[in-house]
Amino acid sequence: MSLLFPIRPNPFRFLLYTEWVMLTCCGSLAVIEGLERRSIPVQHVLILVLLGLMGLRLPSGHAWVKVLYTAIAIILIFSGTVLGYLHILPTLYLIVVIRSCFLFESLGRLVVAGLCFILFLVHQVQYLQSVILVVPPTQQQQFWMHQLAEILMFALGLFLVLQLVNILLVEQKTRKHLTVAHEQLQQYALQIEDLAAVQERNRIARDIHDSLGHALTALNVQIQTVVRLWSVDPTSAESFLTQAQRLGEMAMKEVRQSVSALREDVREDQPLEEAIASLVEDFRQSTGLSPSTKITLKVIVPLPIVKTLYRIVQEALTNICKYAQATEVKIQLVATNDIVSILVKDNGRGFSLNEKRTGFGITGMQERVAALEGYFHLETEPGSGCRITVELPLRSLD
Repeated sequence: MSLLFPIRPNPFRFLLYTEWVMLTCCGSLAVIEGLERRSIPVQHVLILVLLGLMGLRLPSGHAWVKVLYTAIAIILIFSGTVLGYLHILPTLYLIVVIRSCFLFESLGRLVVAGLCFILFLVHQVQYLQSVILVVPPTQQQQFWMHQLAEILMFALGLFLVLQLVNILLVEQKTRKHLTVAHEQLQQYALQIEDLAAVQERNRIARDIHDSLGHALTALNVQIQTVVRLWSVDPTSAESFLTQAQRLGEMAMKEVRQSVSALREDVREDQPLEEAIASLVEDFRQSTGLSPSTKITLKVIVPLPIVKTLYRIVQEALTNICKYAQATEVKIQLVATNDIVSILVKDNGRGFSLNEKRTGFGITGMQERVAALEGYFHLETEPGSGCRITVELPLRSLD
């Protein structure tokens, strides 16, 4: 069953309602006592009204303003008990203690609570002096037990009020901190996403400069040579023209790969097996080489890990296509309850790990794996192929 107007608990509003209930009870008793005496208790009603109005807005700013506000509230309650004693009126000191929790730090709250307890004892002494003479001797023990219980209940009420309001204030402060932290995390996530996009664009730009730029430069040199030799030695010019055609095809291939890297990404509804299969098919069409794949998935892989593995395999196959000159490529993927591991291995010409690399491919893989607190390992030597091992924990995303 749904409510037309959903109820949202507000503990601070509950405290305000509690103050109003206490003031209303005191006002009702004052009216009843006034009716018995056949006089209107103007002083009591005025004091209660002033206390209620003071609770509509608490002071902020200088400490002396808060102290003055609290002192006025205490004086009003004390004056009410002096002008015409109502036995329930001293319990209004609980209202002062509640409000002091919103005005002062821990020490100030304890001082106000201690002062209110002392004044309550003063009122109790005055009350005892006025009624002890009329209490029968047979009921004095019960009377004193009742007064002791009342003092203990008031002290317990002060303690519970302090604890309750302190907990509510801490909870409110924690909620604000969590809200700020959540907003900061969202900003950081956007910054990381933008940074990843910038790094990806920089990597592709570097690849275009290294591969496509080189191919176009060589193509331009070949065409210039053809122009110079065509009228002198057509046979030699034809060989340069064939080489220029090959360079043009290479440049077109680089453009298609770069555009594919910019546009392709894993759809949220695309399984990891299909994503890897699409990369393998693209690699086969580009190189004529069919990688052997072995995929064992015992669990559903989260989308962030799917995207990371997709990019790692894409980058690894791109490097193999460009540099490895391999005849065999193996891809193994295993996902268990705790970890996802992938292996990409080729029998190409490899390279030395000590040599300086100008591309962003391997660095990009390492950064993607590090972002998911995973493990990245590269094994390669000149003439011995390349082996890339990646392990990504699943529990880090829980």
